[in-house]
Amino acid sequence: MKFRNTLLPLAFAFSALAGSVEAGDRITIQVGYGPGGSYDTMARLIADHLGRYLAGSPDIIVENVPGAGSLKLARLIETRGAADGSQIASVSNALALKPVFDPDTESFDPRNVRYIASASNESSYCVTPKNSGINSVEDFIASNAKAGATGKSSSTYTYVAAIKKAFDGKFDIVTGFGGGNEINLAMERGDVQVRCGISVTTLNQADTLDRYRILAELGTASRGSIQGEPFLLDLVKNPDDRAALSIVFAPTRMHHPYIVAGATPDAEVATLRAAFDALATDPEFLADAKKRGIVSTITDGATVEAYIAELLGSDPKILQRARELVE
Repeated sequence: MKFRNTLLPLAFAFSALAGSVEAGDRITIQVGYGPGGSYDTMARLIADHLGRYLAGSPDIIVENVPGAGSLKLARLIETRGAADGSQIASVSNALALKPVFDPDTESFDPRNVRYIASASNESSYCVTPKNSGINSVEDFIASNAKAGATGKSSSTYTYVAAIKKAFDGKFDIVTGFGGGNEINLAMERGDVQVRCGISVTTLNQADTLDRYRILAELGTASRGSIQGEPFLLDLVKNPDDRAALSIVFAPTRMHHPYIVAGATPDAEVATLRAAFDALATDPEFLADAKKRGIVSTITDGATVEAYIAELLGSDPKILQRARELVE
């Protein structure tokens, strides 16, 4: 199977995929972030193995199409994506809550696309370099530190924005980074001091845990501490805020989602879902993931779509509070 890396302008990235794709032809996985981050590394792992479970063993290539925390790519998939199964997008898990966070604008709606799978179900974390002078999440909340984020539609923003509002934080949030790897580099330079929404996969990379202090675990339920860090929801006293933060952090259960155009025929969706499902128990794929330090716990697309519907149907009072937390 051929594999290559390209970074394309948005217009060309989509025009290149026009037309029908027959068995054995090329499939493109587009990543809504720049090279080097966890979304990018996960997509490359999947690209190396997915073709074995598709008719004709098509070539799988990866293209980075960053912008606005992957919102640009998600919106293009929603409005102009190829509907033949040839174009798969890896976008922010937080976009599943776009109708909650931004209900009055014509932006991305997860109900207008098809979810093929999510590649990981894991907690996220807030981290800081060990030389930042920030020793706890309480220190961070009370500090004048800067937290880095990609776009306001990404979990790197929604998680930390909700923390700031719920705990009356004093820190600032800096957006505009092309991906998680850029935020990490900015932390190393001292341009920002904290990143929230970092994954276990990123923490598993060489010497990461030696360089970073974990401030808090984020999620709907604790998976267990890594460095003795607190589970953030345990620090929330107001029950409505706790319920609202559970909504905000719900995307941790569908990390690294893969979507296709909403007009994709059910048969194509089923074929792609079956291929992803097969990877979940494939020894070669799992061994390669372990070798690369990637945590992959694939959830099928039907389950992801059902979970999104459940979240969007939550108590309107709690959804309103979740919206207020990320404003």
